[in-house]
Amino acid sequence: MKIKLVSIAMILALSAGFNAHAVSTEDGAKNIEKSEFKRGHKMKFRNNSVVLEYMLEQGDITQGEIDLQKLERKATREELKTLKEAGDTEGLAAKKAELKAKYKERREAMKKYIDENEELKTRLEEKRKEYRQKKKERRKERKEKRQERNSESTEG
Repeated sequence: MKIKLVSIAMILALSAGFNAHAVSTEDGAKNIEKSEFKRGHKMKFRNNSVVLEYMLEQGDITQGEIDLQKLERKATREELKTLKEAGDTEGLAAKKAELKAKYKERREAMKKYIDENEELKTRLEEKRKEYRQKKKERRKERKEKRQERNSESTEG
């Protein structure tokens, strides 16, 4: 219940144009998790961490707001899990439709923010290039390991 109240308060503050500045951007920037290769994500590049880090540096968002978003996502996952376990297919479908609209709106806002900030665009492009290079290296390593295993199996 507390999480719902906090998330509602955050949504109201953000929709009212609330724009708080971070107290210490260095500490906040370190708290953003940067895991490039997450399990189950099929090695797709995620803009979110780079954009949040930039927003934190610029003072457009605080670490508290980032933490609040994480709590909100956790609460949403729990709510979906509860609906699924209860067998409430109508409620689950309604919640998924609501989330889909909400995430679409959030995605549009993020795209708009990226378009408005040239420095962020260049940062994202650099990260994408770095990411692609790491991806190529990982593919090459896996291919070499496969060839090594195949050559060992044919010898033995």
